[in-house]
Amino acid sequence: MQNYKMIIAYDGRRYKGYRKTKTNSQQSIQGKLETILYKLYEKDVEVISAVNTDAGVCAQYQVINFHGPDARLDEKGIFEYFETYLPDDIITLSVEKADDRFHSRYLATQITYTYRLWKQNAPRRPLFERQLVNVMEKPLDVTLMREGAKVFQGSHDFAAYATKSKSGSTTREIMSMDIEETDLEIIITMTANGYLLNMERYIVGTLIQIGLLERKVDSIHRGFKTRDNKDVGHKAMAHALCLTKVRYE
Repeated sequence: MQNYKMIIAYDGRRYKGYRKTKTNSQQSIQGKLETILYKLYEKDVEVISAVNTDAGVCAQYQVINFHGPDARLDEKGIFEYFETYLPDDIITLSVEKADDRFHSRYLATQITYTYRLWKQNAPRRPLFERQLVNVMEKPLDVTLMREGAKVFQGSHDFAAYATKSKSGSTTREIMSMDIEETDLEIIITMTANGYLLNMERYIVGTLIQIGLLERKVDSIHRGFKTRDNKDVGHKAMAHALCLTKVRYE
């Protein structure tokens, strides 16, 4: 069997996340991909993702891999096959053969997300962007948000900043977190070695509340210490979050 590495992108707003379950197969990205591979190979083929994006979250750059049972199509043929059968909100960016040991999830070393906030005092309302941004109703103090972003960087126990799951260790390392401000938007970009369930959204929600002066920067430490979800900010809306890069050593 040949291992294939694919890069895909998708508008995740109408899906219940990447991962399929017994009840949401055709409402998941994984379910859509595996249905197409079943048509091609006439047998079940698992498609593994670098990240199991949450319901409603988009991806500009998601890495997946699967083992093709036979060689009936080459890389170009697989690319064209997917593009023929994928819905309009999922696209294929590339397909290549990979070493049999390549695993899109276990070998990923850096994962980057961006979150877009539309400023309350922006010179215009969002039009084409409106489905992909979180529109603020009050002004944000970006200086305080940047102070908060510095606190999040490094290795911490993020148990409080996540939905409880059976993920084992809750320690993750945030390598970088940048906050860019334009006339229209505030864009939060974070890179980590991995994320707990909804961790990105709780971090952003905490930064939003810091920017709204509803929470102090020092409160971030309290979440690390207590590991209690009640000590962190709200979970930010999913539609403004996008997976933008996955890196491998």
